[in-house]
Amino acid sequence: MSSLIINGVVIIISIALITRGKSLRDNKSSSGISASSNETSTGTALIVCGLLLFLTHIVKIAEMFG
Repeated sequence: MSSLIINGVVIIISIALITRGKSLRDNKSSSGISASSNETSTGTALIVCGLLLFLTHIVKIAEMFG
């Protein structure tokens, strides 16, 4: 049961990472040329890490019930 809670918390954190990454990338596109590309690469990195965490823990939950 505690493993399920931990996986749920990690999934929530991964969704927060994805949301933060998307907001950083949206700030770049709305700011135009003056925005730094560092924010875009940070946003992309957060999205990728969040997706990897999300998919990994979804598979772990599926293995527990499958």
